[in-house]
Amino acid sequence: MSQTVYTNYWQNRIGNIRKEHGSYKTEEEAIAGIKAWWELHKENHKHVQYNRTNSGALEIVYDDKNYVYRIEKRIIEGALPKRTYRLKKAGEVESLRGKYNLNKESFLFDELPEPIRDRLILAMADINKARAHVYDSEGRLIRGLEEKVILKSNASFKNKIPNLNI
Repeated sequence: MSQTVYTNYWQNRIGNIRKEHGSYKTEEEAIAGIKAWWELHKENHKHVQYNRTNSGALEIVYDDKNYVYRIEKRIIEGALPKRTYRLKKAGEVESLRGKYNLNKESFLFDELPEPIRDRLILAMADINKARAHVYDSEGRLIRGLEEKVILKSNASFKNKIPNLNI
């Protein structure tokens, strides 16, 4: 079963970087997803321009023409990712906090207040993507859940240890 969706991409034209943010049923939902992302990050863009390209994509230019959001219409097979969820139980949350060695300033999706969870779901349009990250208390991304934390202080200590493989 194929369906038409609208996918958000953030683009940095200087570094030629393009990141997918999420796919939505309508273009209006995609715009709302971008605005939810800005709200979570406390970004207040005053001079936002909405430009329709020749290919039909909607480009949202803000602050600088080198950074844009682009909403592209495309056809996918299957359903959009799920947005509904049930909160994890306290024991499961504590187990995950221990597994990923989270400090008290880091939060799993399920620990965040409901209004922040709602904005994250709107911004990412995928519960699995939302649960795959660690957040601060305001719902801003800190890192991916599976990303390893590298402490620079350990690197210098590690370099001073002699190689004893004989």
